[in-house]
Amino acid sequence: MELTIHIGPHKTGTTAIQTAFAGAAATLRRRGVLYPRVNWMFPAQHRLAFALKGKPLPGGERPDATQELDVLSRVLERFGGRAVLLSSEEFFACPPDAIARLRARVGPARIVTFLRKPDDFLLSCYNQKTKQPGNGFSVPVSRFIDDPRRIAPEMDYRTCVTAWADVFGDEAMRVELYEDAPPLARLRQFMGTGEVPCDPPGRPNASVPGPVVELMRHAKAIGMDDRRQKRLFARARDAFAASPPFDIPADDRARILAAMEPDLTSLFARFGRANPYPAPAPTSAAPPPPNATIRDAMRLLESLL
Repeated sequence: MELTIHIGPHKTGTTAIQTAFAGAAATLRRRGVLYPRVNWMFPAQHRLAFALKGKPLPGGERPDATQELDVLSRVLERFGGRAVLLSSEEFFACPPDAIARLRARVGPARIVTFLRKPDDFLLSCYNQKTKQPGNGFSVPVSRFIDDPRRIAPEMDYRTCVTAWADVFGDEAMRVELYEDAPPLARLRQFMGTGEVPCDPPGRPNASVPGPVVELMRHAKAIGMDDRRQKRLFARARDAFAASPPFDIPADDRARILAAMEPDLTSLFARFGRANPYPAPAPTSAAPPPPNATIRDAMRLLESLL
């Protein structure tokens, strides 16, 4: 039995992968591939990942790592098929001791991660944090340009991937690039499942347009209550559905890549590869238009009056 652990990170098609495999679990099992409904918080093995990190689940429960590993071990021992897939984007930033604990219980495994161009990854993380009502996140994106790792632990690609490689071995790592091919298609290839599971009909957890991001950020900055934030988000998302995505100037994107370049060069060299995300030379390109303007705010206000 071959075990594959998909570790994410966030914002790399994880929800699409997990939802697809969960929906096709019965068909896959008949073909000898198990996507187990264990350590389960829909649609993946998030309970195990949160337990290994010692973090509470979104509802406040703190799963116990020993119990989660015991349940998983029993399932793996009983399964007589050819392959098992575990998935959670929360695995990506697990500390080394937690990864070693997992390895001691499950044995050898193939570790699959999809790394994304750092400037795009940062903007996607920023979009996710800013659009979410009630989380108090109202930091301007400029704070993260020269120190991208501040936005999330997953932004530290080298530390996170190295932790898994040190425990499972370089030969176990499949460090894929998000831009090369759809992650779900690549994971199907790794698992040998053909066209199953099929691609989802839509894009789960999509980013929202620039005006929505900025309006939500300012709403949280002024202390708008959570109930009104949710209403604002719904109205703004409808009002600006056709607006461009949140963006930053090309030179700011280059600064993000420059800040990440030494670590990325070192990380990919470990696997005998060149850094696929080098920092470009400065450009004279015009900056993108503002993500939100007073006119946008007035359009939304007009729709509410």
